[in-house]
Amino acid sequence: MVIVLLSKAIEEFEQYMEGREYSDSTIRGYLGQMNVFRRWIEGERNGPVYLDEIELSDLEDFISAQKKQGKEASSRSRTGYIFRSFFKFVERRELGENQAKALEPVQPRKKERTYLTEGEMHRVIGEIEKPLIRAATVFLFRTGCRIGEATSLELNDLDMENGIVHIRDGKGGKDRRLAMSSDLKEELEAYLDEVRPDVESDFVFATERSGSLSRVYYNSCLKGAVDRAGIDKDITAHCIRHTTAALLVKKGKDLATVQRILGHEDLKTTSIYVHSDMTQVRDALEAI
Repeated sequence: MVIVLLSKAIEEFEQYMEGREYSDSTIRGYLGQMNVFRRWIEGERNGPVYLDEIELSDLEDFISAQKKQGKEASSRSRTGYIFRSFFKFVERRELGENQAKALEPVQPRKKERTYLTEGEMHRVIGEIEKPLIRAATVFLFRTGCRIGEATSLELNDLDMENGIVHIRDGKGGKDRRLAMSSDLKEELEAYLDEVRPDVESDFVFATERSGSLSRVYYNSCLKGAVDRAGIDKDITAHCIRHTTAALLVKKGKDLATVQRILGHEDLKTTSIYVHSDMTQVRDALEAI
């Protein structure tokens, strides 16, 4: 077995992920976390660290340090997942032992999904002041897309003639196609013709200054609209996705169709939304 620096192994891990065509966001997330760990352990050891020097206790100590820094359980759980992925790669390439094999998973506390009712959703859209944010919100609501899928959407991903949206390199590196509703098609046509600035950018949702739309800016504008609508809920872009999913299920759409729209790999993920609306649960029990 060769003796390899942790920094070198991380570089090889990057090449491996690129070769397997992981999404850009996944590669950035994995590398970012592994390099945070590298800097931490190099600080603990006062210098560069080799793979054969790393033990299970180091991984556990790093996750404990994250907890002391106030990192939520979901964030620490993701760190564990990244460790397991990285050290499986290390083991397969015979660069070292899989020190994460016995790493206990962090169990994130399950949070109730926050979403809007259909009426609340329309109230929020009505309170949005910026045409760019309105168009992006209608897009998210009418497609159930993730905010990252919306902000990375390019002009050639829109087939306006046939009313098709191409979602490329979604979560898990998968593509999918979505049909535009008549409302969404009308909204996008108006946005592209009358609102979108003439900038050298391929992104559909673009500001004049940067040629793109940041998640932070979008969520800030969305929060303002929610407040103006008088809705006492902590709503983010991802909550709009929950809203779309819950409404699709409430309106009787089958789970396989909802799964395809949302781009879920596992139907179990989609099935969460069956009972996301307590009104449905109450109505079902009243019928007994």
